[in-house]
Amino acid sequence: MKHFFLIFILLILLPFSYTWSSTIIVDIDGTGDYTSIQDGIDNASSGDIVLVYPGTYYENINYSGKNITVASKYYTIGDESYINNTIIDGNNNGSCVLVNSNETNPYMIGVTLQHGNGFYANNTHFGGGINIHSASITIEKCNIKNNKAGMGGGIYIGVSQNTSLKGTNINNNLSSIQGGGVCKQNDAEITFSQQDLCNIYMNYSPVGSDIYNYEGDMTVYVDTFTVQEPDKFYAYVNDGSIIMDILHHKIEQINEDVYVSTNGSNKNSGLSWNNAFQNIYHALIMVESGSTYPNTIFVDEGTYSPSTTSEFFSLGGKDHVSLIGVGQELSILDAEQTAILLEIRNISNYLVRNFSLINGQGNYVGGVNINYNSSIRFENIILKDNNCDRGVSHFFLYSDCVASLNNVKIISTDEINGVALSSRVNTLLLLSSCIIMDNVVNPDSYNFGAISCSNNSCPVIINSSIINNYGIISSGIAMLWSFDSMYLINCTIVDNKDCSEGTIRLVDDSHINLINTILRNEPYTEIWFHPTAEPNSASLEYCNVDGGIDAINTNNNGTVYWGEGNIDEDPLFVGGDPFSYELTKYSPCIDAGTPDTTGLHLPATDLAGNPRIFNGRIDIGAYECQDTVSVDQPDTSFIHNLYLFQNTPNPFTNETEILFITADYTRVEDYYLSIYNTRGQLVRKFDGTTNNFWVKTKIIWDGTDEQGKQVAPGTYLYKLEYNGHAVVRKMVKVR
Repeated sequence: MKHFFLIFILLILLPFSYTWSSTIIVDIDGTGDYTSIQDGIDNASSGDIVLVYPGTYYENINYSGKNITVASKYYTIGDESYINNTIIDGNNNGSCVLVNSNETNPYMIGVTLQHGNGFYANNTHFGGGINIHSASITIEKCNIKNNKAGMGGGIYIGVSQNTSLKGTNINNNLSSIQGGGVCKQNDAEITFSQQDLCNIYMNYSPVGSDIYNYEGDMTVYVDTFTVQEPDKFYAYVNDGSIIMDILHHKIEQINEDVYVSTNGSNKNSGLSWNNAFQNIYHALIMVESGSTYPNTIFVDEGTYSPSTTSEFFSLGGKDHVSLIGVGQELSILDAEQTAILLEIRNISNYLVRNFSLINGQGNYVGGVNINYNSSIRFENIILKDNNCDRGVSHFFLYSDCVASLNNVKIISTDEINGVALSSRVNTLLLLSSCIIMDNVVNPDSYNFGAISCSNNSCPVIINSSIINNYGIISSGIAMLWSFDSMYLINCTIVDNKDCSEGTIRLVDDSHINLINTILRNEPYTEIWFHPTAEPNSASLEYCNVDGGIDAINTNNNGTVYWGEGNIDEDPLFVGGDPFSYELTKYSPCIDAGTPDTTGLHLPATDLAGNPRIFNGRIDIGAYECQDTVSVDQPDTSFIHNLYLFQNTPNPFTNETEILFITADYTRVEDYYLSIYNTRGQLVRKFDGTTNNFWVKTKIIWDGTDEQGKQVAPGTYLYKLEYNGHAVVRKMVKVR
């Protein structure tokens, strides 16, 4: 009688059409109508109930456009033990459940979804536990756990009229792109019950570990969430809002440094090497972040991969958190071609140091993807053998981001499919003491070998080498719609091959400045200007260019400033096997660089780790010959904080551009740019407050003094003062 009354109550709560439904029994032991859930669905009509008896069903079910109910015996008896004992196991062969055929009123009640890996479409897996697209569903009293996907490890909802969640647990799901627990895309709608609360906790994704909301407003009512006061790491909003109503939380975040080891356990405290976590992604869930309490995740020696430590990729980041290994070749993050290695979105002041990042694989990016207002530093890193289907193989910086790479090697041992490094759309990228070599593009997917930059994104590359890369159109550097200038200072760009339009290719208002740099590549054209659209420009000083000025093809669309000190001679590299690009003591590049390195702020050492300036003058290229007597080293106390470049043009007639860059990630106002005449009299002063100085600052001086009057032709000094330091350079104004 009791059971009959409960069934009666449940039935009257269902929509009217369901009260006239048929019940189809699915029982794995063969005593029901069918032994598989999908067979039950296939033979059901809208309004029917597919009642699933306890057991583990290894299948991936599809509602197939039918407005039916799939439920465990919890639905008829009310015993919650049936929820845990009635399991749809996706067997890592797609989503456990698909609802993507215009269903408007289906139900899923009282089942567990596990081990799904998502519906594959557009080179991504969507919805590990359940994929809802162009449909709606009510999910009640379910467990959605231990699933994974690219978007929506637990649930993916796209273009849904309304998905309703009641009393459902969503935990321990993983997503490599966004939305570890729940991913709501496009104009989908989702309603969380205020009476029968859900639990969402300990899911992981690099963006929105528990919830990702692409657009629109969302109110989330839960009994238990991962943390009591979630920030964007746990609940990420792209465009819209998330209002969280949380009664309880699963963890207290750790406001201390934490430790990760291959011998650790995620059940440990993580507060010492002896109690280390095993997974970096788990450490990211646990560690607290903030500008007033920066913390570090220390990673021990070893290989962290899906097969060895169950590491999950992509790894994300948190504001003001550092991820530090024990050595460039000792701490190894190996994605084993399962996903890209790092997905960094809207993260500030994130440091990654002392790692090898290898075997990443993605659709558009293989290794590291940084985008949307992020700032990140990489130090002492190897990026190796990362691949993509098309796009950027190793490192991609996109949309209003800032990144600095110091002592980073970007190399490949096999053929790859995309350009090695790319920066696009108002980004600032600083490379210091880096090596980009042996990268080969697949001619069917991409045309550039080492570096591409576009849309006002011009890297500054210092003391670095670009060697032995292969590209179809350009093998070294490709610039498009760059507007500002790229700077190459003391670089060695040699043995790049197979390009049809130059080692360096400039298109549509692109500009490049080379100082103390070696260019020696195949074929003959070192710098190539696109013949149409906006004109380009190139400036070279104290460079060694194979073929001299004749190796620059302007195509009558731009200008070349061939400055002082340029030569065209064999650099006389050391050579050997493996080939060394260091200089022999007979090299014409020795002591042939610019006599005045003030403002360049070169690193203290060359790429081989030797002192950078010997014999009182810098060598051309990324390596300094050591066969001479050392002299005093330059002051390097703030070489990574500030770069002041020679004004362009110089000499100038009407106006000139003065560019400087600070590598600080926060706005700094306490610095000044002052212009003096040769008698030491102040002519013009620009200060940080009135000129809104930022990371990359360009000052245009029109040759006027403080009263707006034109100054006389002659030599002037411009002095940049910043945090107690001062850098001075000369410029000449002509009639």
